[in-house]
Amino acid sequence: MKIALIALSVRGAMGHYIDALVTPLSKHVELHLFVPEHYTGKSGMATVHFFATGLNKSQALYRLINPYLALHVWKSIENVEPNVVHIFNGEGYPWSLLWAYWASKTKLPIVFTVHDPEPHPGNILELINSYLRRFTLTRATKIHIHSQRFLQAITQQGVLPERVSIIPIGSIADRFVCHRRGDIFQERAALFFGRLEAYKGLDILVEAGLFLKGELRVIIAGPGDIPNTILQTIQTNPEIFELHNRYLSEDEVANLFQRASVCVLPYRQATQSQLPLIAAAFGVPLVATSVGGFLEDVPLVNGLLVPPGNPKALAEGIQEGVGRTPYYPKEYEFEVLVEKFVHLYKCVCREF
Repeated sequence: MKIALIALSVRGAMGHYIDALVTPLSKHVELHLFVPEHYTGKSGMATVHFFATGLNKSQALYRLINPYLALHVWKSIENVEPNVVHIFNGEGYPWSLLWAYWASKTKLPIVFTVHDPEPHPGNILELINSYLRRFTLTRATKIHIHSQRFLQAITQQGVLPERVSIIPIGSIADRFVCHRRGDIFQERAALFFGRLEAYKGLDILVEAGLFLKGELRVIIAGPGDIPNTILQTIQTNPEIFELHNRYLSEDEVANLFQRASVCVLPYRQATQSQLPLIAAAFGVPLVATSVGGFLEDVPLVNGLLVPPGNPKALAEGIQEGVGRTPYYPKEYEFEVLVEKFVHLYKCVCREF
């Protein structure tokens, strides 16, 4: 079976996902990976086909709205003669709209992985994506989502339930755990890690940190913009907060998880996250708000759920979470999950 896997977004967590999936998947199918030229992840036994998306956002925008460039990549995909085309995220990108149309015209089965069935609040690009993708989703042979929680959200976008396949998000913990060091020890610290965006509830965490009054140090790590009022609170309370407002290397991330006695996800809204599995792999208990995919993912690792938007409840949850024993589900590693992807492709071929 020959699969063309296309990933338009390969930076950060999305790149990590592709990196972890491709190697085991390439052991089961003849895999052709189509990725932007800046992709530096693993490829296993896959044949890699690079395409240019530009060196900056303006170049990328120009290329991704150019139908001639979309056609050029599509011809490369067709030349492979795949049994199935699998587009991983980017379902609302202009290129994806064209590819979905061309696939339907040429009777080529096409699968879309949708990581965020609901757009994150405050993200204009995701909101635009959520409207554009209705065209692609209604033309897809199958839609892959990561959680039963979002089946209704997808079907409300015009997709029949029988065309939806649910395969949980896989673990990328290995890429961080391998950097574990013997000279770093756990502290009384609560770790918030990831890109800082409005929907992730940083303001709620900062208020919770003030409730804790230094009982646990609150480590905030990741790139992104911090509103001035929140930043001022963090900077004027160095005995409570530790800030690393930048991109962190994998060994730095590992060091922070080794130091943490609890990992905190105070999100206002959530679809999927790798963080519950990463925290569990490090043996760090998890406290998260009861929103979105967390309702499934957090109990899976024996984490604790608290009400969203409630700093006092979050502070109490952090206190309760310390000392909790996390569970790491090995069945969520890609070496195991890849069998579900192969089954999906076989079903698509049989049903198409």
